[in-house]
Amino acid sequence: MSAANDSLAIARAYHRGWTTKHFEDAVRLLARDLIVEVPINAYPDAESFARALVAFGGMTTRVELLSELAGDDQAMLLYDMDVTGLGRLRVAEHFTVRDGAITRIRQIHDTAALRAAGFAG
Repeated sequence: MSAANDSLAIARAYHRGWTTKHFEDAVRLLARDLIVEVPINAYPDAESFARALVAFGGMTTRVELLSELAGDDQAMLLYDMDVTGLGRLRVAEHFTVRDGAITRIRQIHDTAALRAAGFAG
């Protein structure tokens, strides 16, 4: 299996884990020294991000994967998600994968609904 296939398989497994509410499966794929870049909020370590993933993922009622791309040690997923109290959000999620673990997550999404609901801070 190529590095791109490995990266995409890990990104898919992480995505499948949290979108099916099997959060522990997703969290197991996060490197201890995970770096997270998101438009709002800050997560200084994997544990703080894992807590947010469980909380926010628990509010998610539907996720539709629209596209996926991969190359070398990176993968990207584009998806729409329906979130209780927020409606639909479109998210682009970029992953860096090393040694079978996700070392960096970058998310791009419209933050207007999140800010209005008080998630910024």
